[in-house]
Amino acid sequence: MKYLTTLLLAASLAAPAIAADAPMADKERIDQLIQQNKALIAQNTLLLEQCDRPKTKEEAFAQCMQAARGEKGAMATESVSANCRMLLK
Repeated sequence: MKYLTTLLLAASLAAPAIAADAPMADKERIDQLIQQNKALIAQNTLLLEQCDRPKTKEEAFAQCMQAARGEKGAMATESVSANCRMLLK
């Protein structure tokens, strides 16, 4: 859940800024891009650490089920869920 929150934060930082009155100056745009880059590098580092650390069977199952929630069809979701359950064995 922690990485999901961080991912959402990084995605919101990557969204283009909307200027109210005037277009953003080049220096402001460059500064904003540098900040976004730093945030994305930090996010990538965090995700890499999470991928590298060993996971328990329960953690692997939970991540697999989260992926299953993204499936569109009921049959696809059931198929992925069945494979997730195999991780617990």
